[in-house]
Amino acid sequence: MINEETTRPEDDEIELTKTDETTTPTKPKIEKPVGPKLVVTNKELDEEEQEFRAMREDLPGVAGASAVGIVAISVAKIPGKNQFFRTHPDFRPIIPIVDVEVGMEKAYFAIKGGIKEALASIGITVTPHTLYLTVTSTGAVRLVPIRHANADGVQNEYTRTKEIGLRDGIKKWVRIYTDQENKCYRVYPAPKQEQYGEPVWPELSPAKVFRLAFRDKGRLIDSTEHPLFLKWAARDPE
Repeated sequence: MINEETTRPEDDEIELTKTDETTTPTKPKIEKPVGPKLVVTNKELDEEEQEFRAMREDLPGVAGASAVGIVAISVAKIPGKNQFFRTHPDFRPIIPIVDVEVGMEKAYFAIKGGIKEALASIGITVTPHTLYLTVTSTGAVRLVPIRHANADGVQNEYTRTKEIGLRDGIKKWVRIYTDQENKCYRVYPAPKQEQYGEPVWPELSPAKVFRLAFRDKGRLIDSTEHPLFLKWAARDPE
C-alpha cells in the first residue's frame, strides 16, 4: 500500500492509490486565496513611479499595475460623511504635506524634495502625513491623510482617533463620526458586516493613485514657480 503522507498530487490532478482491488481518489491540493495587494512583480520603474518613490518618507515604493478606469481620486479629511468604509491593508505611504483651508474644507498639497527648505524659508511648515486609501460601501475611493505627531510626540485628538478608525477599517466595515463634547472621533462598526461583502479596490499602482490624487490636480508643489508657492511668498502677480 502507498503511504499517502509522502505522496503529493499535482495542483490540477487527482492521484489514484490502490488498496487491494479498489481505487480511492485523493483530494486535490487547494491553494488559499491571497488578499488585496497594490504591488506586482519586478519591472522597470516608469517616470511617475520614480517620482512617487522619491517623495516617500517611509520605505521605498514598489512598481505596480497600470491604471484602469479611474481618472481622479479625492483627498479628504474623512472617507465619507455617515458612510461605512474599508481601508486598504497595504497602502500606507508617508508623504510630506501642507494642508490649507479652502472655504470650509481642507486642501492637501504634497511637497517634493528640496521645496521643503524653500517653504521653510518663507514660514510654511511641512509635516509628514500617512496616506490611507479607503473605499465606501457606495464605491467612493478616497485618500485620507493623517498628520504625524510633532517633535514632542503630541498629536491632535481628532487626528489620533480618526487613525484608530482607519486602522479598524482594514478588517471590517466601519463609520467614523465626530464627538464634539469630547473633541474626538468615534468609531462605529457596521452591525451586519456580511451585508457589504468584500471591498472592491481599483486596479491602480501606488504611484498612479498618488498621481491621480495630487499631480493631476495641481496639488504637487515641486517648484518655487508653483502658483501656491508664489502666493505664499507674496510674489503672486495677481
